[in-house]
Amino acid sequence: MSLFPSKQHRIEQALLKRAVAGNSQASKEIIRLLSSPAYSLAWKMLRNKEDAEDAVQEAFIRLWKNAESFSGKSALFTYFYAIVSNLCLDRLKKGSKQFFEEFDELEHCSIESVDFEIMPSINPEGIKKAMDILSIKQRMAMLMWAYQDMTAEQIGLSMGMNKNSVDQLLYRAKLKLKLELEKRKSESHEIK
Repeated sequence: MSLFPSKQHRIEQALLKRAVAGNSQASKEIIRLLSSPAYSLAWKMLRNKEDAEDAVQEAFIRLWKNAESFSGKSALFTYFYAIVSNLCLDRLKKGSKQFFEEFDELEHCSIESVDFEIMPSINPEGIKKAMDILSIKQRMAMLMWAYQDMTAEQIGLSMGMNKNSVDQLLYRAKLKLKLELEKRKSESHEIK
């Protein structure tokens, strides 16, 4: 990440300023650019259409209210994702007593054991169910990585973490998913 805004980031910063100043075309453009991926993340995290819609709507309200704090040092998309992520995490924290990730035996596994590939026999519903074993933070990072093609650095900006912490979080999440999917695969073979 650069200390100075890129040309694209300055354009996004100017677009946001015009939107906040009341330019309806700029507002529509920002909403068009940010709504769909933000709603996708919120829905996958909260698993409820109304909660996801509320989170995204609240995120746009916060974006408008705090527009002056967007310095253009990151993409507007990344900045907005941080708002959406924090709102989703707040909602999940209220409903989950096990928010903070616990370190378990997976932390000490070697990196070679995490050659993560989706097994062809696992269907999307199986992956969705396997994602339930992840902590909230792991699930959010995995969703951003897998579905939004975000880098560890972008995820870190969105979640308020440094890149190394995100790398470790993704590593443990991938390992947990791999082990869970292998377990489910072996259980399905035993049933047959």
